[in-house]
Amino acid sequence: MRALEFIKESEGGIIRRGQEVSQGKTITFAKGDQQINLVGTTVLPANELRYDVQDDLRASLKDTLAANGNPTVLYYSPVNPKSGAALITVWHDQTTNQRLAFVKFANTKKAGAFPITWTNADFGRDTGFSQINSKIAERAQFKLKPNELFPTDVDISITELAGTVKQRTDLSPEINQQIKQLLSNVTNGDDTPVAGADQYITTYEVDLGESAAPIALATGNFVSGSYKEAESALLTPLGLSWQDINSVLFPGAGSNLLYDSYLRLTETTTLKVSSKDKKGGAAAAVTGLVKDIEENPARFSGITKNKQYQEILKIIKTVADYSAKDGPIQLAIQFGFISSEEGQLILSKLGQGEKFNPKASWAATPGIQMALNRKGAKFTDPAYDMGYHVLAGVAELIADHLNKMPGISNFFKAVLERSTMIQVKSAMKKGQGGANFNNFNVIYPPVFNGVIKVVAGNNYMATRKPIGKISFKVP
Repeated sequence: MRALEFIKESEGGIIRRGQEVSQGKTITFAKGDQQINLVGTTVLPANELRYDVQDDLRASLKDTLAANGNPTVLYYSPVNPKSGAALITVWHDQTTNQRLAFVKFANTKKAGAFPITWTNADFGRDTGFSQINSKIAERAQFKLKPNELFPTDVDISITELAGTVKQRTDLSPEINQQIKQLLSNVTNGDDTPVAGADQYITTYEVDLGESAAPIALATGNFVSGSYKEAESALLTPLGLSWQDINSVLFPGAGSNLLYDSYLRLTETTTLKVSSKDKKGGAAAAVTGLVKDIEENPARFSGITKNKQYQEILKIIKTVADYSAKDGPIQLAIQFGFISSEEGQLILSKLGQGEKFNPKASWAATPGIQMALNRKGAKFTDPAYDMGYHVLAGVAELIADHLNKMPGISNFFKAVLERSTMIQVKSAMKKGQGGANFNNFNVIYPPVFNGVIKVVAGNNYMATRKPIGKISFKVP
């Protein structure tokens, strides 16, 4: 299972990339052989939310471009009668040594660190330039998890998956074609490298592998590991073989669920698949666990009736039932880390862009001080938000509390061992100017060595809203 271990690039988009440049990072985008480095970004107007008179916007735009050396503007977004603000991005062309600019207009600025959003994906679609020096940003831009490529929560024919892929207008025709060809090759057992796929091998291996794994399992192409053992234990008792499996379901929630796909065995039975790349998986949300327990009470009765696990179950259900913001607050109040009043204060401060000030009147309470001290942060980061910082600290306190509870690791192992699931590690290889899937290593029974811990991690940061809930990490 690979979850959202990456920061969503839509949180700030190009403005966030500009902040990274101001902190000394080199941000490079490319279109074909042309590579450009981001110099900086400017939002107009500087102080107000918008220009009420559009002529003022035009004049300010002209002055700002002049102050940046009158770069060649390669792109202007459409202007409408309500346009009163603009985002100017200035770039340096590595080949010609010229300055370039791209401009996006908006009706008005928004409050916070990112007043005008221009995501990497939207920028790429608008201008044709995509970020090349960040695999995290590339994955966030491409969005190749199954819920972005296929209808979700419905049965789809496995052998027809390649032809069922959505034609994505936010991706180039070349990438759309590569996706279909890579899946088609797994279906046909073809190990011919797909031209150009080597440029995005990490993104394909990590995210597209979740869609390719069911194809490999059903066809037997490129499989290794405990493939036959899993068939004997899970399918033979039902009178089935791998080749009898015809359809797959992909969960609609997409990110941070325990299972990436469900193979249809019978009308009421599925085999759960947890996909990984060859390096393994990241943290997984507890949502999948709770759903599995609730839908299969008989199988998990030994856990639900175990007195040692009663309190853990209640806490895990709270994490699953509440939002990523409300869940930690609810539990922190329950555990006595903060009061109800402190909880409401924290929620009211989220996304306000308040800079670090531990002496602020609202932050002077013991609970909020404890949360601030639990989670470190870069206070000079332009995206820093004290409300999100406190929430991140609260989430870490909850994770700490859970990890100290007797039996927490055994609880997760007990649930996972009762789940009808297999693990699959997908791998690709480069060659002949391309890349192709060449191995799907089946792991059965699932391996859960070491101690399973609860984590807040990168889901909670001081620079953005949560991108996932409190999770658990399988070693």
